Amino acid sequence: MESDLTVSRDADRVTVTIDRPEKSNALTGETFVAIGDAFRELADDPPSVVTVRGAGGTFSSGVDMADVPEWGEMKPLDVRDLLEPVHDALRAIEELDAPVVAALEGHVLGGGLELALSCDIRIAAENAVFGLPESGMGLAMDLGGAQKLPGFVGEGLTKYLVMTSETIDAQRAYDEGLVEELHADDEFDGALADLEDSLAEKPTYIHGLAKRQIHSARPLNLDEAMAQALHHAIAAYNEPETQRRVAEFFEDS
Repeated sequence: MESDLTVSRDADRVTVTIDRPEKSNALTGETFVAIGDAFRELADDPPSVVTVRGAGGTFSSGVDMADVPEWGEMKPLDVRDLLEPVHDALRAIEELDAPVVAALEGHVLGGGLELALSCDIRIAAENAVFGLPESGMGLAMDLGGAQKLPGFVGEGLTKYLVMTSETIDAQRAYDEGLVEELHADDEFDGALADLEDSLAEKPTYIHGLAKRQIHSARPLNLDEAMAQALHHAIAAYNEPETQRRVAEFFEDS
């Protein structure tokens, strides 16, 4: 199966690239599985820093919708079995004992934004646009965005993004605490290299310990809430209105 993911290692640094620019780096189930496999493999010999980015100047337009209509023909538990490996991939990112940087350009939408939230540090170009378009199609959040985003931007902005499907620009994302660094488009790659240099010069094990300490302060029910999100996603899709909106999406695309 094609995963549309490339992993390159230069000495002690790794770049994981979503390589599907013709589809704005839309994420398939196979892509998420490949991400999980890559990070679990890196766990055996953690690099000094890992950067996750998208090819062609955009991070990701979100989860590829192509398989979503098939959910209506599947048993709920079978849909759950499709989604759980995606959660496993996001956990593999968070559990890696090395810093993971999300390099954000262009579209950072839906599942792409949720992927970025699983990384440790987010650096954005001024052309980045952030949003959660799921509600416009009647879909429920299912990859942890609703659970994790309040810790970054608060409950109010989280509800705004989830409920309205509106996007925010990179400046607001930076001002609200969604990204840690913001740079002009023509300075982005240089700033990213500087951030990687800064992280790489510290002992990797120190970053691993820091991640464990910081994650220990998360709500105790985070994993439980994310598991519940899978069932919410399945329930939402079984609503006729959701199926109508998804069908219209494909008619218009």
